[in-house]
Amino acid sequence: MNYKIEKATIEDLDAIHKLIYDRCLWFREKGVKGWNVNSYPHKYGKNYFIEQMKINKLVVAKFNNKVCGVMLLKEEDKNYWNNNDSSYYIHHLATTINLKGIGKTLINYAIEQCKINNKKYLRLDCYQESKFLNEYYKKMGFNKVGSGTDGNYNFNLWEIVI
Repeated sequence: MNYKIEKATIEDLDAIHKLIYDRCLWFREKGVKGWNVNSYPHKYGKNYFIEQMKINKLVVAKFNNKVCGVMLLKEEDKNYWNNNDSSYYIHHLATTINLKGIGKTLINYAIEQCKINNKKYLRLDCYQESKFLNEYYKKMGFNKVGSGTDGNYNFNLWEIVI
């Protein structure tokens, strides 16, 4: 399928929130360690994404003009990556459950953005306990480069050298 990647707009926010909420439900239903449906959609609500749109790259994937994926690219992530490497950091990657290839399309878009903007790395973090997510990122070409703990969050660090 051909997905169109574009900068998110205010009009996309309801669809973005629904994608994230549905993915949280999916994690719970499948028994996959991931975002908690009771807290994650509330912590990262519309106001958060409006602010992120001003300072970072919030993009959506669309199919037939409907939002089917979202990803935030940040230029720094001091919570998990304590360095000054020129990188993009993926956050809030979420896709429609029943469509295939959206995540790969968004990751490929992020790689292209890294190339265009002379970034050395594309990076992200995910739950250590999530076999599903760790296998997915490895399959997408990321290499595990570290791990750690932040409160109740045990994470792995993944990167692609551009």
